[in-house]
Amino acid sequence: MRYNTYYEEPGYLLGGGFSPAVKYILIACIGSYIVDGLLRMAAGSSLWVTVFGLTPHLVNTRFFLWQFATYMFVHGGLWHLLFNMFALWMFGSEIERTWGTREFTIFFFITGVGAGLLYWIFASDWSLPIRAGLPNQALIGSSGAIFGLLAAYGMMFPDRRILFMLIFPIKAKYFVLLLAAIEFWLSWTPSGIAHFAHLSGMLIGYLYLKKDWQFSRLSSAWHDRRRRRQIHLVSRELESRQSEQAEVDRILDKINAQGIHSLTRQEKKVLERASARRAGK
Repeated sequence: MRYNTYYEEPGYLLGGGFSPAVKYILIACIGSYIVDGLLRMAAGSSLWVTVFGLTPHLVNTRFFLWQFATYMFVHGGLWHLLFNMFALWMFGSEIERTWGTREFTIFFFITGVGAGLLYWIFASDWSLPIRAGLPNQALIGSSGAIFGLLAAYGMMFPDRRILFMLIFPIKAKYFVLLLAAIEFWLSWTPSGIAHFAHLSGMLIGYLYLKKDWQFSRLSSAWHDRRRRRQIHLVSRELESRQSEQAEVDRILDKINAQGIHSLTRQEKKVLERASARRAGK
């Protein structure tokens, strides 16, 4: 499924109703936020973030590999959660209705996990001063996947108008470019926000669609290769059996003409293998 550009709807984006995957992702994020809040009140610590946020040091030393996926459902504050969930509904619902739930879910996790992997690679090298402290700094939030959805939306609906800051109308393609420029500029300023992960999600989403790397296409290609390999093996097996049958026929003709005592040791082995194969059937 290559992405398509839709020019027939240049109106304003309103989001629409909640699509299935968007609804479940939203519920998971809200549920995670509530559990995190309850644990903070009960224990006075951010245990939830420690276990499920993406902390490079814990991945490297304790192999907390699940964090590459779970960090997307952990949020650090109410505004962080509200902004991401609003963007997920606003852009994700229409993309899911266009692609279908399966492709949308795969895209969401590929951009989110991919952004986490790039952050882990960047933050794990703590030898450079610019990265000091990052190995112990947890990455949280679904922003990487959200920015991937933004890239997809700008490519699919480039002329759809969006109210920037709920005031200024701007086409989706320019809105996405503006956000990318803002994130790039902010990534050079210390803010405690993982702007690098945002840009990573956007880049992965763009490449995934532009280069036609959809999971369904890759999966189909893998199945095609597997099918061709199976056909090749079956063809070789048929050729082997045909050759063996021709040899058996020749040996049987020799027995009819000269008797069984005229067979060589090799010819007897051929008959034994053929007999065993037939008995196995």
